[in-house]
Amino acid sequence: MSRGASRLARSQEALWEFVSCFAPADPGVLGYNVFEITTWHESVDVNAFRAAVADVGARHDALRMVFDSIDIEPSIRFPDIVEPPVAFTDLTAEPSSRRGLLRGSILGYERGRPFNLQTGPLWSVVLLREAPDRHTVAVTLFHLIADGWSTSVLLRDLRAAYRARIGTGPALPPLKLSYAAVTAAPDLGPADRRRRDEFWRRTLSPLPSRWPFARSGGTPDVTAEATLGLPIEPDLIGRLHAFARAQRITPFLLYLAAYRILLGARTGEPRLVLGTATAGRDEPGAEDLVGQFTNNVYIATSMGPDTTLLDAIGLVRGAMYDAVRHTASFTEIARAVNPSFDGERPWPFLLLYHSWFQSAAPTTDPPPDRREHRSRARKPAGTVLDERATMLWSKRGEPGLIVRHDRRGASMNYNPTIYPRADMLATLEGYTAVLSALLADPDQRIGELKLP
Repeated sequence: MSRGASRLARSQEALWEFVSCFAPADPGVLGYNVFEITTWHESVDVNAFRAAVADVGARHDALRMVFDSIDIEPSIRFPDIVEPPVAFTDLTAEPSSRRGLLRGSILGYERGRPFNLQTGPLWSVVLLREAPDRHTVAVTLFHLIADGWSTSVLLRDLRAAYRARIGTGPALPPLKLSYAAVTAAPDLGPADRRRRDEFWRRTLSPLPSRWPFARSGGTPDVTAEATLGLPIEPDLIGRLHAFARAQRITPFLLYLAAYRILLGARTGEPRLVLGTATAGRDEPGAEDLVGQFTNNVYIATSMGPDTTLLDAIGLVRGAMYDAVRHTASFTEIARAVNPSFDGERPWPFLLLYHSWFQSAAPTTDPPPDRREHRSRARKPAGTVLDERATMLWSKRGEPGLIVRHDRRGASMNYNPTIYPRADMLATLEGYTAVLSALLADPDQRIGELKLP
């Protein structure tokens, strides 16, 4: 049995445009996933663990999602039962010289593993026994069914379900909110839809151009990825949060405004559009659901060298308020700003901003350091990157800033074969300089900033 076929949720549209551009026949092979691991310092009953995974799968609609069709307007359905997608490996049975290599190989595959969208399940759980009382648990979810927040929800529910199965804890309480309630589209009348569309047409026209920073020479590898981090001093974090409270804004908005100030100061561009995402979990109980609920918003502001830092914060705050008040799905925004949208699909969302900014999902990882971590983005076998897709994948590699959930560090994600490490490090150092400047003299002008 399963629920009848339905359309994608509005929060899934942008990701679908992206994956269906690069692998239209089978987007699941891209390995475009969210992934997280944790360690259980205890012995584990594998049968009880499998049963607990099944319990969690039955609890969350998103974990039972499969695709009825794969095309530009796909349909999805939710079978009532999903087979527990668990892989167990006992590493203690392996020679000690092979354990680390095997562990890395298994987890490396899981991080970018493909999924069959039409048969499902679109998630997996790996249990690695590294010692009788130490187990690694890894969860991987196709990004269309889960956002970054969801991995912590899944791991938390799995731990609770396992304890209930072995009799050391209570059963999971019922969810307060349904998946359908969170993903329901707002009921707007024709006049409200026209006002919303006109807002985005006005806000995003002209459409943003490419990242306005210098590029390296040579032939780029459009699938290359790198992350470069920089810690933020704890004392600075506390003072910034106090400053945000005094300005009656959230810390997220303050950190976003600092990035906007930095980009304006470094590039001299008066108009810039930052892309970011709202969590989509505003209703009480939504924080306990697995699902892809994030919604992209685009913050367009104009400011010059004479704009004070405090005024810049006000401009970003106003732009964010307007963007959230006119929240729309990707296709709604795309149709509003590009009349040719339907004839050009798929048209990835990456054309709608100059740079991306976001707050990362909660993590127990240590704060980032200055080392550059490189990887290659997973791509399917065969030719999938034509000239247009190559340009868009290259756009995906443009630098974006991610601030830790606890604000203890910031990271630049970028393509290292296009953007020099030194420039990315200077951007991060400039970002912390702007954060400090906001506290030292919020009335100084952007043109007066001293940046590395």
